[in-house]
Amino acid sequence: MNKIKMNIWGRDFDLPVMIKQFKGKEITDIQKDAVEKFTSCEKVVNEAKNDVEKYVIKNGLKDMGMDSVDNIFKYVIPKTISVPKAKKRVVAIMCNFKFDMEHGMAIVFEDEKIKKIGPQDIVL
Repeated sequence: MNKIKMNIWGRDFDLPVMIKQFKGKEITDIQKDAVEKFTSCEKVVNEAKNDVEKYVIKNGLKDMGMDSVDNIFKYVIPKTISVPKAKKRVVAIMCNFKFDMEHGMAIVFEDEKIKKIGPQDIVL
């Protein structure tokens, strides 16, 4: 399970999967299940685009006097899939974010539903 092929917002990506585990410990069944279910829920990922666009406007474009996103990939580029240790099925798409290159952006899904969008620190 090194990479996941996904179509995100109309573009194909081959994203590396980073599964958080403690030294000497195995990947948990919940983490395995989270990845398996996430790979079959592209619809949910694509539906999150509207929330991501709102985040981009609020955290960058509004300061430039813009209130809409013409091309999401000018501002957000998915880079990896992160699976933290959690009691629920949590998967995050970790992205580069033009308006916060240091902290990037995490689009967090819990049980195959969008949960939160914010800096990557919310997952790491």
